[in-house]
Amino acid sequence: MKKVFVASGIRYDLLVSDRKHGTEYLQELIEHHVSGQMKVAPEHSEETVLKMMGKPGTDALVEFRELFNRISRAAGKECYLTYYLIAAHPGCSENHMRHLKQFTDRVLRINPEQVQIFTPHHPPTPASCIIRRLILYRMPIFVEKDPRGKTRQKNIVIRKRRV
Repeated sequence: MKKVFVASGIRYDLLVSDRKHGTEYLQELIEHHVSGQMKVAPEHSEETVLKMMGKPGTDALVEFRELFNRISRAAGKECYLTYYLIAAHPGCSENHMRHLKQFTDRVLRINPEQVQIFTPHHPPTPASCIIRRLILYRMPIFVEKDPRGKTRQKNIVIRKRRV
């Protein structure tokens, strides 16, 4: 084996919080192990939804994106970030998806082409546990159950920007 490439799986929040080695680690990745594109999983931009997911806020993502772009330019490489995003997660409404769309437009400056629709088929995930708790304890957390509503949430984010 001559070369190993990393395409996804980076915990950007942990990387930017590591002030001692994070930048050096990302520099090594970009210079030697990123073929041009890296995927990260912010999944959403809204604090309430991110909290339900157990994910950090958007500050870490923005800081990582700036660091990634700066190191890529310095290395003379044309590298890009792509983002895993999720619709219809427990606690996520169409209004949350509108805010996610604004975040992708204004901050990330992208128009996502792919957004996953959350499906609770994996029992060990925190989101699946949330849904089970909702059923057991009748907790007041919105969960989009209608397939058309889930698709609407997804379409809000992948809708093309008006020029």
